[in-house]
Amino acid sequence: MLINKDIRQINKTLDIIKSEATNTKLTTQTFNKDVCDLCDNINEILDERQKTIIKFERTNNEFKRAITNISHDMRTPLTSAIGYLQMLQAENIPVEKQAEYLEIIENRLQSLSTLMNNLFEYARVIERTEQLDIKEVNINNVLRDILSEFYNELENKGFTVDAEIPNEQVNVFCDPSLLKRILQNLLKNVCAHGKEFLRVKLSGNVIEIANKADLDEIDVDKIFERFYTTDLSRTNRNTGLGLAIAKELATQINSKISAKVEDELLIMQIKL
Repeated sequence: MLINKDIRQINKTLDIIKSEATNTKLTTQTFNKDVCDLCDNINEILDERQKTIIKFERTNNEFKRAITNISHDMRTPLTSAIGYLQMLQAENIPVEKQAEYLEIIENRLQSLSTLMNNLFEYARVIERTEQLDIKEVNINNVLRDILSEFYNELENKGFTVDAEIPNEQVNVFCDPSLLKRILQNLLKNVCAHGKEFLRVKLSGNVIEIANKADLDEIDVDKIFERFYTTDLSRTNRNTGLGLAIAKELATQINSKISAKVEDELLIMQIKL
């Protein structure tokens, strides 16, 4: 009789769970092992269901924010370019003004092109289908090449660069092109948002990139999330995809990337 009563109560509770958003769990008043095991198993399924719902809602909200941000990012330069085109169509525009307006239009369209390229790159990285080219890679040389590539930009922006790359050769197995893209994205982020000082350090199989930045504006826990940016108004046309792409690429070459704040520096680490 107690078991039959429990089964009726379980069914009643399940009907409530199906029709309402609730975290209610099944309970039993008997000590029957089979009934207890049944409740435990159903409760585990309900827990997983709840986690799935929460994950879906979080992803859905993130998707909505992403659409809003992308729409704003694309609309702003387009609206500006259209406005200057309309002014160019007005009569009696001085030649020097025409040249100024054309330069502004070109900059706005270039900004839009950069946004689109970032979006396409992120989509391509997520949906990667080509085979990875795994081989033995000398990290020392890769770091030196990347620093040489960014040398002029860093110098023009007034960075003091401290490169701690040992003479002792460090080799890892990975896709060299993906490793290079990860480092490029990290240094692009430094050039865009860092200031004054950059340290690139290789210690074993760990690459550390540290730079000064406006740390009060940075949420380290979100720095690798898609579309995260410290510019809430998004006036600098930053999609916030560069570091998200770096994280995805790091995962694909079986590596870990992380960030922390230490000694007034933003430190990003890649463990290969």
